[in-house]
Amino acid sequence: MPMKPRYLILFAALALTSCNRLDVAGMFFSSGTHTEDRVAQWLEWNDQHPAVVITDAPDQYNIYVCSDIHLEGDVSRVEQFLRHEYADPLGLFSIVNGDIANESGPRPFRQLDSLLRLPQAADTCFVTIGNHDIYFDCQQYFQQYFHTSTYAVTVQTVGGAKDLFVFLDSGNATHGRRQLDWLKQLLQQRDQYRHVVVNTHTCLFRTSYNYSTTPAANLPEEEYYELIDLMSRHNVSLFLMGHFHHKEQHLIGNTPYVMTDNLNEQEATPSYLVVTCADKVSYRYEEL
Repeated sequence: MPMKPRYLILFAALALTSCNRLDVAGMFFSSGTHTEDRVAQWLEWNDQHPAVVITDAPDQYNIYVCSDIHLEGDVSRVEQFLRHEYADPLGLFSIVNGDIANESGPRPFRQLDSLLRLPQAADTCFVTIGNHDIYFDCQQYFQQYFHTSTYAVTVQTVGGAKDLFVFLDSGNATHGRRQLDWLKQLLQQRDQYRHVVVNTHTCLFRTSYNYSTTPAANLPEEEYYELIDLMSRHNVSLFLMGHFHHKEQHLIGNTPYVMTDNLNEQEATPSYLVVTCADKVSYRYEEL
């Protein structure tokens, strides 16, 4: 049955809206490049810049993780999250796993970058790109401020341990063949590390509250199985996700799969994750 004219008019009005917070067209037709091309850009940037290595870390340290901050002017919750990490004597760095933006334009990325350059911002924050950072036509601004979303960070402790943190681009609800090949090559060196922690934006799982199969919702099933197998074979210590604004935990083999909540909804109690790396990896949710 053809779409009725009034629905066509409504869709056209929404798609053409100038409101920064409503990019309906972008939700269906991504304005940025797609995964394979984008990952090629990330890896090219990596080739031209040395990988981050954090040295002299304590043998036990904490990582603060959040996602889905969806900035649209108010940065108070993100600032509070960062201050908690800075105040922690064992805090080493923080992670924002995607969906920085909730509007088009550079402001969300400029705001987060500014927070990370304040005098009290003693530690680093690492980020991944999310679907909102693409369909709000923001890929160019993510790239301008944060450069890459496919990369690895090594932590070397004073006791001689090495941990690896891997960051992936799942903004189009796939990691793509090029990125998975890069990840496989990286994990071939698994025996060099005490722990490996993988970070991405899109949640791997379809669960009771999440039956959506829209392009930004979940990974293709074939990719899901391939990733689970890869994490299990290489004994990955922790796999971190965001996207659905919901706390969720799974254990498959020896790898915990943990989804962070969000920091953006005023009506919700926001939370973040504190990951402790010691002889073992553990984590806990903290309310903001």
